[in-house]
Amino acid sequence: MVKILLVNPPIYDFAAYDLWAKPLGLLYLSSILKQQNINVQLFDYMDRKYPNIPKQKSNKYGCGHYIQQEIEKPTVISNIKRKYHRYGIPSDVAEEFFRNTEKPDIIIVGSIMTYWYLGVIEASNLLKKIFPDVPVILSGIYATLCNEHAKKIKTVDEVVIGSFDNFSSIFKKYNINIELNSNFERFPIPDYSFYKQKEYIVLKTSIGCPFKCNYCAQYILNNNTYTIKNPLTIRDEIYQLAGEDIQNIAFYDDALIFNSDKLIKVLLKEIQKNNKKFNFHTPNGLHARFLDEELAELMFNAKFIQPRFSLETSNSQEQKNSNNKVSNSEYERTIKYLNNAGYGQGEYITYLLIGMPGQNIENIRESIKYVHDWGSRISLSEYSPIPYTKDWQTLSPELKQDPLTQNNTYFMTLNKDYDKLIKLKEYAKELNKKL
Repeated sequence: MVKILLVNPPIYDFAAYDLWAKPLGLLYLSSILKQQNINVQLFDYMDRKYPNIPKQKSNKYGCGHYIQQEIEKPTVISNIKRKYHRYGIPSDVAEEFFRNTEKPDIIIVGSIMTYWYLGVIEASNLLKKIFPDVPVILSGIYATLCNEHAKKIKTVDEVVIGSFDNFSSIFKKYNINIELNSNFERFPIPDYSFYKQKEYIVLKTSIGCPFKCNYCAQYILNNNTYTIKNPLTIRDEIYQLAGEDIQNIAFYDDALIFNSDKLIKVLLKEIQKNNKKFNFHTPNGLHARFLDEELAELMFNAKFIQPRFSLETSNSQEQKNSNNKVSNSEYERTIKYLNNAGYGQGEYITYLLIGMPGQNIENIRESIKYVHDWGSRISLSEYSPIPYTKDWQTLSPELKQDPLTQNNTYFMTLNKDYDKLIKLKEYAKELNKKL
């Protein structure tokens, strides 16, 4: 029987927090491989509840801090006056797991943020030390968006771009006959069997995004497609994954409430009809334009906890420059629907972008005040450039050489208004305390 080891690497960054974070791509991949009678093992460096490590406290919704270790900053970001850390299961614990694992035929390492690639290097170096003749395949977001950079990692043998079906030719290269289909409608339930203790589950009802925002790469990562699953299938997946113990469900969709009559409304009506009780979470911002009165009531009754909406900015010109994702009138209508459904002030969150190239500092302050005045908590998302997006084309060549410069903290320090941006973050915190 073919044996495949899946690995989610540690994180190297200025900050990291478990906000319903699971390597969902690897969990789907595990289920797909098991359907073909592949022996699969998975090691997740970011499992906060892994046996025999110091347990990190969680809030009532399952989120919390990772184990962290301060480390020296790489030269390219050494001028940033913040501490740099390695997050995740200690390397000696990981090594013990790998040495006690039966030798695999293939190792697949996932990757997420492009500027987390140092964790990829750590994991692949360790894996090659223990399994020197086993091919290491790198996949995921970093592998796709920074393909040429990823190919330079000496302990990685192959780099896969994009969807699962691109694995097939590489498997054949190593005389392994596995066909992977990237049709999301046919994806099996994600495989959580490797986690000894689960506080939440994450899943998708759709893959891809129907929109093309200037700063987002989802349409690139998903081959410019948008596919939904049958909502009754999603219902069954939630029931099976949650069982009797799990209450917290996080959706990873990029457009969860788009096309709501065919998807999310059907799903929520089914869950309420069956009298199932969960806490639903939306770490990816919801698209305010597509919330209507019926959906707001369904979300409130289904217990969507502090639903998060993306506004980015309240300035009309900046909204126009960013593909007119949502207007102020649409946002205000959304808040009214939430209030009418039963949400009180401070029981929903709005994402605002700060540090965008050319963004006026006063516009940010006005956006913060505007969102607060409408009763929403404010979550400031620090802008960072993403390869192949429209915004990426405006960057100077030196900012494109090392993915570490794509770190939002690094990019913020380049802003001529950096000190003012820090004060605006404090301003937003003070306003949030008032709600």
